[in-house]
Amino acid sequence: MKIKFLLSFLVAGSLFASAQTQGYKDGIEYYKAGQYDNARTILERTINDNATDKALANYYLGQVCLVKKDNAAAQKYFETGRDIDPACPYNYIGLGALDLLKGQPKSAEDFFKEAQKLGKKNADVTVQIARAYYNADPVAYAKELDKYLAKAHKDSKNNEPAIYILEGDMLNDKGDYGQAAAKYEQAITFDPSNSEGYVKFANAYFNVNKDFGMKKLEELLEKQPNSAMAQRELAEKYFLADHWRKASDLYGKYIQNPNHFPEDKARYAVLLYWGEKYPESLNVANEILASDPSNFLMQRVRFLDQTALKDYPAAVANAEKFFSANPDGNFTSNDFITYAEALSGNGQDSLAVVQYELAVKRFPENDDLLKSLSSAYSQNKQYAKSADAYAAYLALQEKPSLNELFGMSSRYLNAAAYAETEEEASELAQRGIGYLNQVLERTSEISPVMYQRLGRLYVAGNNKRPDQNAIDAYDKMLALLDADPANLDPANPNNALGLYSEAYAFKQAFASITGDSEAHKLWGEKYNEIKELMTPKQ
Repeated sequence: MKIKFLLSFLVAGSLFASAQTQGYKDGIEYYKAGQYDNARTILERTINDNATDKALANYYLGQVCLVKKDNAAAQKYFETGRDIDPACPYNYIGLGALDLLKGQPKSAEDFFKEAQKLGKKNADVTVQIARAYYNADPVAYAKELDKYLAKAHKDSKNNEPAIYILEGDMLNDKGDYGQAAAKYEQAITFDPSNSEGYVKFANAYFNVNKDFGMKKLEELLEKQPNSAMAQRELAEKYFLADHWRKASDLYGKYIQNPNHFPEDKARYAVLLYWGEKYPESLNVANEILASDPSNFLMQRVRFLDQTALKDYPAAVANAEKFFSANPDGNFTSNDFITYAEALSGNGQDSLAVVQYELAVKRFPENDDLLKSLSSAYSQNKQYAKSADAYAAYLALQEKPSLNELFGMSSRYLNAAAYAETEEEASELAQRGIGYLNQVLERTSEISPVMYQRLGRLYVAGNNKRPDQNAIDAYDKMLALLDADPANLDPANPNNALGLYSEAYAFKQAFASITGDSEAHKLWGEKYNEIKELMTPKQ
């Protein structure tokens, strides 16, 4: 296989008429969840809002800069936050963290002491100091890390969620995801509204138990319905778990949150597409393209939606623009397949085949593409290529089924029947015989139709005339049929009179070719007898 947003339909009753926001707090949530670019976007967007705690917002902007290794910008933010509110302990922690990175542990300790003085017995402040030591060098500062974690445990009587978040992060960094999740669960236990714990827990568990991970985020959203991060994270998990409609519905709510991100609108369009809400998806894509005509993803979504809506002329025109405008685009197999479907729907089967060929060339190990190419060739009456494409598909299968092998003999029979030269017909028929022989070798339940197919292949490969090989195959078919008298009973709805008729006709024709007049007469009479049985009685 294989999500973006906004349009007029978003005012529908299923969406929020007017979403609320947590303002700068959404930015803090994103930072704590490890989504630093998103955190910076929201914090910068909301820094001048009246409701924003500007000292705290500057601290987290500084922390983002530390992650990005922009220490100069980090220092500016920490100093600005300190100047705005000298009583806020967190910016002192940020300045101390900077000094640790500069190799100045003594001055760092002074900043940390000031933070503790301002946040006396504030366990979260203590944990943030411990995290500063951990981020600087967990080995060199192991003693300090343990000291501050122990103090946080003591001051909070083991009830501070931030302790377990940090301990979970430390375990996660070691690859101990199970124990890390357990720590995040403890953080949630002590603070049921701790969004950081929910998100990190969901991320840790999602690859093991998707439903459990999503359930945790559903709990978070129930507690914090206006949290942009909760909305977005749950929508993303729905998408990754193939719950397309849930994902698109929740994204529809999320994008009305003022703290959504510009790129999320396009993601919503894609989610709508995979949720089979094609008109809505197309409206969003067109809205984005109106202001950003070169948007690669929206160019893609537009023609995908139009193909799904069977607006084939528009789909073909926009697919042509999509491919021509992006010669070095990161195309997917679905791009080529959908373009081919649009061309076929527009009555351009030969051009559809070209797109399938391009897709197979680019993605040679994609067996589904080979099946699609085979069908496209067949629809375009290129039967030999259709058979060869399906044969290439079977070659990628570990052990093709008997039905698949038998089907391959049919494809080559069809190709041989429409071959332009005797030589080509013979070669194609032999390929079909090869597949049929595999069936006969692998099964003990041989049916008459298998020998009928074998006989037909020999006829098709011999200029549409029976040879001795074909007659031998039909004789084996007749032997199997004769074992059950019901096969000759016209009253039996499952009789095999048609098979008898075919065998006798070819045996008569072969007698004519070999000049055996007695055999010609015998099989002619048998053929007439069968035809008489097949004629409805008046």
